[in-house]
Amino acid sequence: MPAENHIVNPSFNITTENSITLKPHLFIQCGKQGITLIQLDTAQNTFIAVQVYHFAKNLSHKNISTQIENIIAAENLQQQHFKKIYVTWCFDEKVLVPQEYSDAATGKEMLQLIYGDALQGVVEHELLTPHHLQLIYKLPAAVKNVFNNHYPLCIQSHQSSSLINFDSNNKDVLYAVFYPEFVTVLLRVNGQLQTIQQFEFATPED
Repeated sequence: MPAENHIVNPSFNITTENSITLKPHLFIQCGKQGITLIQLDTAQNTFIAVQVYHFAKNLSHKNISTQIENIIAAENLQQQHFKKIYVTWCFDEKVLVPQEYSDAATGKEMLQLIYGDALQGVVEHELLTPHHLQLIYKLPAAVKNVFNNHYPLCIQSHQSSSLINFDSNNKDVLYAVFYPEFVTVLLRVNGQLQTIQQFEFATPED
């Protein structure tokens, strides 16, 4: 069934009664697995709303963008006023490149070398100065356009740029973030980053 005909229902939904009267910060996490909306009352340093939506597996990028449009309408996000909006991308086409070897002109070719050229999208770059790395990643154009239209001033970053700072002490760490049918894994050995990668799974054995 096309995404535009689906009834949009959250998988998880907590909203306080007074959340609409506040002007909180809005945090959005978005990837092919789904979208999460979190509102933070900065005055009280309290989360006042959390909505989690899961997308069907193998949903096309066009249908994902339609789902997001439906969710924005269902949550009346355009009618609310937010102090700041932060978007964290969780799409899996990304590569970490040492800063001295990074080149904005060749970022697209680097991604195609690893992932192929099936995804026609927008290539983004994040400079991770403390780590002397550049994060290069690709976003589906249809999804990117939704956020450009609704939230042109939002602050955007990739999940990997946040995870790279997680528990960076001199020790071994295996950290996993689970989603329905996907898992994002961070691995450190003696404090040195080895990988941040996303994997699909279907069974517990996977």
